[in-house]
Amino acid sequence: MKKYKTLGIIGGLGPETTAHFYLKVVFACSKISGKRPKILISNVAVPLKIEEKLITEAKNIRGILPFVIDSAIQLEKGGADFIVIPCNTVHVFIDEIRKSVNIPILSIIEETSKFLVDKKIKKVGLLGTSTTIKNKLFDKNLKDRGINIKISDNLNQQKIGIIINRLVNNNHNSKDRLSLLKIINNLNVNNVVLACTDLQILKPECKGIKIFDTMDILAKASVREQFKL
Repeated sequence: MKKYKTLGIIGGLGPETTAHFYLKVVFACSKISGKRPKILISNVAVPLKIEEKLITEAKNIRGILPFVIDSAIQLEKGGADFIVIPCNTVHVFIDEIRKSVNIPILSIIEETSKFLVDKKIKKVGLLGTSTTIKNKLFDKNLKDRGINIKISDNLNQQKIGIIINRLVNNNHNSKDRLSLLKIINNLNVNNVVLACTDLQILKPECKGIKIFDTMDILAKASVREQFKL
């Protein structure tokens, strides 16, 4: 029977995505080892107003940092061997979060960049929160690897922010999925990265467009890391 490390998840950003992420990792590890993996989850107790500003307007972005660092420290004290954050936006602080603990933290940005390189993709449309887009979280990792990025115009970016905020608060509906599909098609690219893990909840599928989910990429990286003893 295979052994594995204890995974720490900084969760709650948003809650439904954390649940999906957890299940993906549990079922994948169970299939490999024949037993459930050791997983700790610290749900970030961030005020919803701070979260909304972060998602839709990229304002007061440092307001969330103390809550995330508190979760990272809690997971380390609880016995986690490494940490993941299934939220692209919070990776604007990845260096500071890593410095707050003495255990590794996988980066969803780095893992997604490696994935796209392995797929030999040269151009992607990028959908994420205003914080992710304005802070160009993917730009260096992708452009240094020869991958060009296309983002939505300001109007569609505002729509994306509204959709994401509705998703993290469980207020989404079928119209949000249709709006997202229209935004994806308007990018006019063959490959699109869901650079917000909550967008996978809408299960977007567009004919002729490959859509890559950063949550799924990080989940697979987490399983890989759990068995790297």
